[in-house]
Amino acid sequence: MPEDVLDITPDPKVLLALTHTPIKPLDALCELIDNGIDSYRAALLLGAPVAHPLLEISVPGESEARRGEGTLRVRDNGPGLTRERLADALRAGFSGKNRYDTLGLFGMGFNIATGKLGRRTTVTTARRGDDYALKVILDLPAVVRSRQFLVPVQVVPKPSGLDQGTVVDVDMWWPDGDPNAGFVVQLAHISKRALREQVGRRYASLLGREDMPSIRVILNTEPVAPFEHCVWSSERFVERQAWGVIPARLDFNTVLRTQRRCVADGTEIEDAADQCIECGGGEFRTVEERVKGWVGIQRFDDSNRYGIDLIRNGRAIRVAEKDAFFEYPDDLGSPVKEYPTDQQTGRIVGEVHLDHVPVDFQKQDFQRSSGEWQRAMQFLRGGSLLPSSWPPGTRNESPVSKLFQGYRKLRNFGRPDMYMGRYDEAAGKAVRIGRDVEAELYRRFLNHEPGYYDDREWWEYVENATVPPVATFATCPHCDFQNVADAEVCADCEAILDAKPCVACNQELPRSAVTCESCGASQIPEVREPWTCQVCQHINGVDDDQCVQCESLRGAENPADPEVLWRMAVKLDSLCFSGKTFETADGKRSEPLDVTAFRMDPTRPRWDGPTVPTLAVKQPGAVDVFLDLGHRAFTQLHLSPEEAVAVEAAQYLYNMRLDLTGRPGHSVANLAVQIMQEVWGESLSGPPVSLTDQVRDLFAKIALRLETIPQIGDFMETMDEHEQRDFAQRLIADKKLEELEELRSTGRYIRYVSAVTIARLFDTAAESWFGVVWADRLPDERLVGRAAAESAKHYSVGSYSRCLNDCASFLQFPDDDKLVNDRVRAAAEYLESKLV
Repeated sequence: MPEDVLDITPDPKVLLALTHTPIKPLDALCELIDNGIDSYRAALLLGAPVAHPLLEISVPGESEARRGEGTLRVRDNGPGLTRERLADALRAGFSGKNRYDTLGLFGMGFNIATGKLGRRTTVTTARRGDDYALKVILDLPAVVRSRQFLVPVQVVPKPSGLDQGTVVDVDMWWPDGDPNAGFVVQLAHISKRALREQVGRRYASLLGREDMPSIRVILNTEPVAPFEHCVWSSERFVERQAWGVIPARLDFNTVLRTQRRCVADGTEIEDAADQCIECGGGEFRTVEERVKGWVGIQRFDDSNRYGIDLIRNGRAIRVAEKDAFFEYPDDLGSPVKEYPTDQQTGRIVGEVHLDHVPVDFQKQDFQRSSGEWQRAMQFLRGGSLLPSSWPPGTRNESPVSKLFQGYRKLRNFGRPDMYMGRYDEAAGKAVRIGRDVEAELYRRFLNHEPGYYDDREWWEYVENATVPPVATFATCPHCDFQNVADAEVCADCEAILDAKPCVACNQELPRSAVTCESCGASQIPEVREPWTCQVCQHINGVDDDQCVQCESLRGAENPADPEVLWRMAVKLDSLCFSGKTFETADGKRSEPLDVTAFRMDPTRPRWDGPTVPTLAVKQPGAVDVFLDLGHRAFTQLHLSPEEAVAVEAAQYLYNMRLDLTGRPGHSVANLAVQIMQEVWGESLSGPPVSLTDQVRDLFAKIALRLETIPQIGDFMETMDEHEQRDFAQRLIADKKLEELEELRSTGRYIRYVSAVTIARLFDTAAESWFGVVWADRLPDERLVGRAAAESAKHYSVGSYSRCLNDCASFLQFPDDDKLVNDRVRAAAEYLESKLV
């Protein structure tokens, strides 16, 4: 080697270090799937497409993986690899010339995925025109020991059934103590049905594409079905005065601009240039910035199942993306949630192909700082979705904005908001259909049943939501008198029309009779079996209507059951994080952790001790934390929600590494502190918010919600002389006195009412606030019983009233006393957490 040249070939340990890159097990499997799909795309570009593309995937069982046995296999029937192409496939960091039409191209992602799963990777590849196959075994520990990047390639007979294609086998799982120990177990732990559903969601567009033969994917002998969005057809629409007709589905296929790119390194080249300024290359390619796909309205709304899939070359890089489309920065650059805000559920979905937008090397997300991403987002969602934020004389005409303007609200059942409902004869108006009916409709959609797979049967619930049923009559067979349809006794001759026999004497009785007029016997059948309380598991007697241990009504759900928590809780986006890793006591990083936080209704077990501020549901790689923000731990003991979430996440991480027990630093407290610093460090260490400003902002938010209460204008008449004088001074100061009549008719006058007056309004009309101002709803006495409903109402109204009056009194009579300020701050934070 010449003296003026340095050998900087990396140490083989670099290859091993790549396997410590944080990645989720499903993402590792997708990396191997990507390379199989790329083989079909390469064949298509070369003019020799594979007639019937087939990917076969085999994932070992969990018990098999825990024993250190089994093999993970991904096999394709693509054109196979040449010797040179096989070497490129195994070379860490290799990047081919075609960077625009592929998903994987082996390279870095292949090395990370296979090395993270197991110590040994075997690649066998065959081409149709050859009478042999090439086989390479990459044994990572052996490569490190040899300190060389030389891997022998074997020429072997073609395996049975492999006329052409490539087989990737990974085995020899990492032992305990290695950072990757247990990684394959996490993948094997996922049920094969759930794994097929996840693969079907990520590659839905490739499992039935128009521009290339449909790819069949088999996972553990069962076919993978593509995910399908349950959306209204493009023929359905709503009408808005300012926008006209807005279809429920908007399709687009638009080229935003074209670029000249260097084939060697991807640098953008000016039109007149004949040489790349970065590498000096002269081979260029024109790349279209094409945005195609659709956005539309899901037939049902949900608190989580909405959002837009962002796809690159057939693979969903972001599934159900929400932040990019439904948040927008305020004047200070902080993201503000714009949808859904009128309710807690959303229904805007879609599939958007962004084949030209670059992604990060792990394919977890698009490069959001790139010009390609920003131009695509400008086309798809534009600026703010809120008309109040648009510059004068302009409006946001993007596809997402149009759907937002037409379908943001879910208040009017039937055609106005295209929301399924039914006519409630007792209430005399349209009401929402039950979630159980909705679930049955979706089940039949998944089964592709006619009328349910298309939206014909669903549309009946929209079309007829406001239509009262046609009254029918029952003709008495004895006197021909026409009675109402559900009459049990003829109104003319009193003959029994709908009869049943007495359980004791067999006398004919009306269907709804509860006692027999002849013998006095009760007609209500007795429940003769004891029942188990779902709340505390106590077995109660046959005559008990309430649990004798916890006093829950018969049939009541356990409020701490995960399914109940997920259904009833409200997601707290500011307390969630995804894919975070944290340093453990041995200096290594943990596996990626997803934490989702929810606000739950108070869970107050009366049978086994005091209430709890948090509940946690833990699964591999994920923790769901449910917080009762009204608990005294938050309102009186000054525990912050961030601390509570951090402790639950730290407990999970602590239990995952019990092998570190006894080491300095391995404790829940230390892990919690690290989580607080890395996730919320900047926000928690920022300048404190003025308590006065915090309370004023709270009452401003309450006033905005009070405007929507239909009877809010009537409250103005109840203000006393002092309140009216204060109200008038505020209007005069804001030069709004001449607009008083309009402000009253719209309800916006409430913005100028004092905090003390707003607190009094709650004390006089508390029930109208629930579901409008507060996210909580008062329990229905028909479901929980009158006594329980009254007790819960007294507790809830009292809690809100005390907090409102504390905050209002503080604004009226400011106080520097620390205890008073702590009480007011806790009350304001509690009320803020309860806002709709």
